[in-house]
Amino acid sequence: MSEQSQETTETISTPAEPKKSKMMLIIIIAVVLLAGGGAGYFFLGSKAGADEADSSSDKVKKPKDVLADEEAAVDEEPSDSRTSKSAKRLRSAIPDDEDVKNIIELQPFIVNLADTEQARYLRMSVSLGVGGEGESEKPDQLFITRVRNAMLAIMSDKSSDEILSTDGKTKLRKDLLRAAQAAADEPEIHAIYITDFIVQL
Repeated sequence: MSEQSQETTETISTPAEPKKSKMMLIIIIAVVLLAGGGAGYFFLGSKAGADEADSSSDKVKKPKDVLADEEAAVDEEPSDSRTSKSAKRLRSAIPDDEDVKNIIELQPFIVNLADTEQARYLRMSVSLGVGGEGESEKPDQLFITRVRNAMLAIMSDKSSDEILSTDGKTKLRKDLLRAAQAAADEPEIHAIYITDFIVQL
């Protein structure tokens, strides 16, 4: 009886060893295939990246080309919110200044903002983009004073919450342009450039 049970034990334990070796063989093959696929992807991907780098180094893009590429990327991938936000910020940061011939730098503004809870200050430098061919023509003091006065009225009416966001700065720049255009006729003001912007919180 003991011989029979011993034979049965031997026959049961013998088939388990080939299953283990088959499993190990399958795992090894899978690891080798994955490693080979990864290496192939790495080498092919690095070659494609090098080709793209070579072609992009041949031409230098102008800022308007970059803007066009950003807008095209937004059109192609409407679901990518980061790309669309970046393109929108870029569009809003560049004023429409095709008619600008000269730049007039104004003295920095320091303004009390309209915050009610706490006193907050804005320090901002602004340049005016004006039309006119003669670069030697300097605006008179009346022009500068009228424009600064109109801009101060707009700035002091804003709160820090309104102007700290990207959209808020864009709206502020457009409001300042309208105010400056209403304040003075000659030279004609076509664009506002914000060159320095600090809010004391």
